[in-house]
Amino acid sequence: MRRLLNLAVLLPVLGVLAISFAIWGWLVQSRALELNYIDVVYRAIGSVTLSTIYDSSSKWNRDWRLDLARAFGVTAFLMAATKVFVNLLSYEISAYFGRFRKNHLLVVGDHPVAKGVVEAAVRHGVQVTWFANSEVPIDAIAGALIVPHNWNRHMAVRFQVDRAARSVVAFTNEVEQIAAVRALRVVAPALPITMNFGDPWFADWMDELENISGVRFVSQIQLSIRDLHWRQPPFVIAERMGHARLHALIVGFGRGGEAVLSDLLLCCLTGNLGKPMITIVDPRASEVRRSLAQRCPGLADSVDYFVIDPGQTVDVRVLPVTDLAAAEARAPISLAYVCVDADERAIALAVSLQAVFQRQGWQIGPIFTRLSNGGALPDASIVTDGPKSAGPLLTGLVGFGATDDFAHALGLFQSGNDALPRLFHEAYRRTVPQHSATNLPWEALTEQMRESNRRLLVHLPAKLATAGVDVAAWLAGPAASGSPPELTLPDLDSNPELLERLAALEHTRWMMDRHIGGWQYGPTRDNGRRIHPDLKPYGDLDDVIRGYDRTMVRETWTALTSSAGTGFFPSGNKMPHPATVATMAGRKS
Repeated sequence: MRRLLNLAVLLPVLGVLAISFAIWGWLVQSRALELNYIDVVYRAIGSVTLSTIYDSSSKWNRDWRLDLARAFGVTAFLMAATKVFVNLLSYEISAYFGRFRKNHLLVVGDHPVAKGVVEAAVRHGVQVTWFANSEVPIDAIAGALIVPHNWNRHMAVRFQVDRAARSVVAFTNEVEQIAAVRALRVVAPALPITMNFGDPWFADWMDELENISGVRFVSQIQLSIRDLHWRQPPFVIAERMGHARLHALIVGFGRGGEAVLSDLLLCCLTGNLGKPMITIVDPRASEVRRSLAQRCPGLADSVDYFVIDPGQTVDVRVLPVTDLAAAEARAPISLAYVCVDADERAIALAVSLQAVFQRQGWQIGPIFTRLSNGGALPDASIVTDGPKSAGPLLTGLVGFGATDDFAHALGLFQSGNDALPRLFHEAYRRTVPQHSATNLPWEALTEQMRESNRRLLVHLPAKLATAGVDVAAWLAGPAASGSPPELTLPDLDSNPELLERLAALEHTRWMMDRHIGGWQYGPTRDNGRRIHPDLKPYGDLDDVIRGYDRTMVRETWTALTSSAGTGFFPSGNKMPHPATVATMAGRKS
């Protein structure tokens, strides 16, 4: 039915019906009017096009077929004229209605994630305006105001974009995207803007180098990885499989593989597992080694990583089984990530990888497979039983990274998604000198500082697990009764050994974060060269620096205790999405 109501189908149908009934009607009159077949066709066309072909002769009899033909013809003409009129004036109509909008979501750009955000906004009942950056008409999305026009500063002024509540900018051309954001910032200085980059490393550096006021630089793939690790903590998978250390296999080390590496290392450090191990499979193996050594020179101090060259093959399903066996022999592989770009290649490679593990008799947890379109594979679900239960959380292939999940990962439609970050930040402010550069109200913090804080939350489950908290139950969210799961934290004052263990873990996490960011150890701090004197084992720090780590842990406990009573838990309606929530700002900035 919906297909039949489509204007592109309805107009030809009406035209065919009009001509058919007109020919039928004139054929019936042909004997009385002495018409040949050419006359019939001529009069049929004239009838439909509103010409006066009717004969005034007494031989003429009014015919219902011709009346119906003319009705079909008039209807088709009016519909086509209306369509042309609307297309010609669509920009003016959009501009007229767009100027009256307030507190709406403004989406700018032609990237697929822009469309995903618009569709998600409509599903959540959020008023949204989308500048699609295209002169070609865009398929309508019911409930959204779509402006098919190339984006520029004039457009921003004409539509009074400063009346929007917030904005998401996502272009396929990222250079054009930066220019668009700059234009938007001039027209709307106070508008919160989120800009999407395909390359997570580029997003991090742009955030640091550009620091455009009120602009948050994010990566769609990075946010999807963060969401995945929140739902399926890698350290829980390794513990359930009885592994002494987490060993992750990453197949394909483009943008997706880099995002997996950084987020995986930030969330997996616990006091229950040894030094993590990463095995990377990529035909650009030598290039990957040089890239990691150049951008993250101190990374080897925090993680053991190996890069395998599978060789140049046309068939993506051909895997280096001998090299994988050597990797399995170093430490059992806990889980795998398939991070190639094309969906068809990703699924084929994941299926082949699963078959190799089955034939070799190696036990492995889930094989997380990056897909741009959701639904082809099951999504990762939040765990429902404790980390000590037998067996892995999931087995088989699990999808992640669908484009339409971007809005969810950003937390665009959740109320109060800054409540927990504010709570932690205020707790942190109580621990630092009043003149400290980070002792600022939340509103005064730069987006770079807020984003740096947001990354810390991914390690919160690992801290709690190290303290003996049932992380799986906590992550599962509210019980059937709808009440939040009880979060019972051990008393740190009565357990100084646990406090010291958590402080050492926090220092290890901080070192990992710095190593991923390209920092390395040096006796004198040099921000330009990314050298920090505290990048050394916890036991080698002086007691003053270790005291900061202890304070960080104590304040985390204080904030969690305060938030537990107000319903802050990971999957409940009142809990911000992990990608949007921050823990305390680090003193080792």
